[in-house]
Amino acid sequence: MADSTSGVAEAKSDTLREQHLQLLLEIEPAKCCSCPLAGPDSAVEDVHTQLDGDVCHAEVTVGDGDASKVVHATTSVSDDCLCRAFAEFECVPRIRRADGECIVVETYLSDRAVITDLVERLDELTERVCLRRLTSDGRGDSTESKTATIDLSSLTAKQREAALIAVHHGYYETPRRTELATLAEALGISKSALSQRLNAVEAKLATAVFDSE
Repeated sequence: MADSTSGVAEAKSDTLREQHLQLLLEIEPAKCCSCPLAGPDSAVEDVHTQLDGDVCHAEVTVGDGDASKVVHATTSVSDDCLCRAFAEFECVPRIRRADGECIVVETYLSDRAVITDLVERLDELTERVCLRRLTSDGRGDSTESKTATIDLSSLTAKQREAALIAVHHGYYETPRRTELATLAEALGISKSALSQRLNAVEAKLATAVFDSE
């Protein structure tokens, strides 16, 4: 997992883009994952990584009882590494917690449309990925800038799945790019069941937004 800039010294940034969306993801790595964060003996407190071509150098600070220690790891970066998945969407992961069972990652994006694609890509590489929180400062919208944080931890796995598919297929766009029946068929459930799930998602998110005002 890459936590700092993937430092190729000679590489220079050609563009600057404001990342106004903050995501907090909880990831359960695949059983065969070679990432040094996938199975530490102690709780991870800090991570610094550097990509050098196809090699990842990581310095991981782990808790060891009352003391901490720094562990250096060098691993080969393959196409199914999580750090490359984040790089595909031009975002940098920051490790907030890792305990051997799951990794909590913070990252920033500039476009809401990328969220579903990023989550789906990570889902292909992991046992489980969950979007725990989404924070926007409002600057990606034409309306007045305003910070809003949405905690998605109250959603069930089925509700998150339904919401992600609905967003990905344009159900909430104007005009809609898909119909409820099509989404229900893709999920293998009835229209009424899907409608109930989406209604529950919308109610929870609306409550989260307006209760925070």
